[in-house]
Amino acid sequence: MFKNYFKIAFRTLWKNKAYAFINIIGLAIGISGSVLLLNYVQEETSFESLHENRNRILRPILTRTDLPEPRSYASNSARMANEMVEAFPEVEAQTTISQFFGGQFNMTIDGEPVTERAYIIADENFFQIFDFPLISGRREGLLSEPKQLVISESKAIALFGKADVVGTIVETAAIGQMEIVAVMEDMPSNGHLQIDFILSPSFAGIARWDQEVNSLTSASFSSYILLRKGTDISEFQAKASQWMEEQVPEQFANMVDFGLQPLTDIHFNSADLERDLAENKGVYSYVVTFTLISVFLLFIASINYMNLSTSKAVFRAKEIGIRKVVGAVKSQLIIQFLTESLVISIMAMLITIGALDLIMPYFNELTGKSFEFSWSTLGDYLPLLLGVTILVAFISGIYPAFFMTRIKTVSILKGEKLSGGGIKLREGLVILQFVLGIFMIISTLVVSNQMRYISEKNLGFNEENLMVIDINNGAVRPVFKAMRNEFNQIPGVEDVAVVSRVPGEWKNINEVDVLVRDGQNLDSAEVYLMTFDPHSLDVFDFKLADGEFFEGNDSGDSTKIMVNQAFIERFGIEDPLGKTVEIDTRLGRGSYIIQGVMEDFHFQSLHSSIQPLVIGAWNHPAAVIDYFVLKYSGNTAQLVEAANLVHQKFDNRTVMEYHFLDEQLALFYEQESQAKVIFNIGASLSLFVACLGLFGLASFTIQKRMKELGIRKVLGASEWRIFAILSGSFTKQILLAFIIASPIAYWMMNNWLDNFQYRVGVGVGVFAIAGLGTLLIALLTISYRALRAANSNPVNSLRSE
Repeated sequence: MFKNYFKIAFRTLWKNKAYAFINIIGLAIGISGSVLLLNYVQEETSFESLHENRNRILRPILTRTDLPEPRSYASNSARMANEMVEAFPEVEAQTTISQFFGGQFNMTIDGEPVTERAYIIADENFFQIFDFPLISGRREGLLSEPKQLVISESKAIALFGKADVVGTIVETAAIGQMEIVAVMEDMPSNGHLQIDFILSPSFAGIARWDQEVNSLTSASFSSYILLRKGTDISEFQAKASQWMEEQVPEQFANMVDFGLQPLTDIHFNSADLERDLAENKGVYSYVVTFTLISVFLLFIASINYMNLSTSKAVFRAKEIGIRKVVGAVKSQLIIQFLTESLVISIMAMLITIGALDLIMPYFNELTGKSFEFSWSTLGDYLPLLLGVTILVAFISGIYPAFFMTRIKTVSILKGEKLSGGGIKLREGLVILQFVLGIFMIISTLVVSNQMRYISEKNLGFNEENLMVIDINNGAVRPVFKAMRNEFNQIPGVEDVAVVSRVPGEWKNINEVDVLVRDGQNLDSAEVYLMTFDPHSLDVFDFKLADGEFFEGNDSGDSTKIMVNQAFIERFGIEDPLGKTVEIDTRLGRGSYIIQGVMEDFHFQSLHSSIQPLVIGAWNHPAAVIDYFVLKYSGNTAQLVEAANLVHQKFDNRTVMEYHFLDEQLALFYEQESQAKVIFNIGASLSLFVACLGLFGLASFTIQKRMKELGIRKVLGASEWRIFAILSGSFTKQILLAFIIASPIAYWMMNNWLDNFQYRVGVGVGVFAIAGLGTLLIALLTISYRALRAANSNPVNSLRSE
């Protein structure tokens, strides 16, 4: 019996090829876009799924409340975390991790220097709390002895040419020889840690390490706490937070708050956390947005099918009547129409499979993901593909099926005129299609305007043609002047600066306590500190608001500082030049003279406002120089090659790490850039599918009204009058869709823009472009059929009258 349903379905589609083509292409586009975006959403919402105990793992969060704007850190005291195990019976285990080397791990492998940043130092509980699988090596006792090293499979193959490297001895710069005791699978992309090397603690006896580990006020570590089964998470969070605050020395008691963040919350709730080792931070609003876009695409494609199917009712009325006369019951007719919908959806799914194979690499490049789609991985996608296909088939077919079966046999056999079914509903569905499409267009325009504003905004310094080279070997710092002179000799290099941090810094920026005395008044705050040499002014093209920059006199410059305008505003200093500022660091307190005031520049992303900043000379005791910055012109490939030769001359123990500053700054807005492209694609597909359906619907509408149009032409109506009549109803529908979509888009995009401290407004222009653009595209879509009808010979349509 079902075989017969499918035979009739194929026969019907073959007789209506244009109708079938429009539906299949529309559904294929909808399913393709939906599967891509839902696959992205599925990964984003599956973070930490590898770990069996993920719902029982938390990490301490520290918040500085004494600052003008509270700042939170994903770091804490290692001693405090260790003592929690004894203080709370609910705690089953805890592990502490850190990056003690300041973010770089230097090794020598086969005589070649290797520098890695994807590393952590972790204790023996790390692999008891987390379920990262091992390829080789024993889990028991792992990392319990000094100088043990765990390496990821991909890094083992990259560095040694094989994965079986257990027992290999590696020479490291900081610790000496370490033994690889295990190889782990690469950490999955849907996890906050993306680490290739895990070192056991091997620093006992080193003064700084011992001091950090045993301090209650140091926040140089990140900890993870595993709770026992059955523990009430909320109750424990409140109790443990209060306990941690009680452990803080009295002088700091009113300066900090503590909290505990669940492991499963890290991905979406860590954007503002500093000192965070987490990678792949997500934006939940984007997940919601991409989910909605995928639903929009499916819905718009399904609406096309419903509209075209119900509009064809008038042409299939005799078929339905005959079926009822020969004994077909309502349920059989419903199954027949649902079968037609299923056949079309399956055909669309087959096209989708081919399309996904072609576009998945581009989608990966866009989103930074690594999804694989091929015949070998098709099985992984089948549940999603089949689920979406069956859902679309049901949504698309259920209403036309019920509508068609409601047509009365007597009306059909009497030859009574049928309306084509549900005119008001069809108009409503068309309006809904364009509401979604216009909303997407407005959103795309706003996102594009914001990204253009970011790219064009004056940051207060020059970010172009600047090559930033990391200093990864402490032995370079004493001879940096000689190295800078060598860099200066490279053809195309105009100047070279040496700095501790660069504007738009992607690492942690040093923070210091600053005290400003004004008569009897004392004001203090924690502010950022960066150090520049005298060449930095010209290299970055900074602007001075007052005073002078560093002169190049090392001993004289070391006692002077520059401050930005935000610093002056924060402390309310009048006539700042020559004022003395006290700076408190771990090395002690010193007094420094304000020599100049720099115009504000954005040393962080535009998500943050400009904060107070102290700029010290390159030899300021609170920071060390970490970068050479080369201002250049000409060929970048030749520059990199020449710079590498200079680097190897002075430092043959580490690999030259470098960035181009403008490219590095763009990474601050990578997620927004990805969202912009996805919005562009979503808007384009939504509008295309909507117009595809509009074309089909217009075709059937015009076909149904041909006799009416013939009479109008006989009575003297011009071609343009006929065109206006045919396009008028669609124009009204689009205008109504615009009125509905505009306030929704305005509200949602203003909420999105609030994520930026510096943002554009949602102006009238984006609404005008979206509304007029959609109307123009819609009129162009129906113009071919409308003008063809307007120019047709009325004799042909009235011949049977």
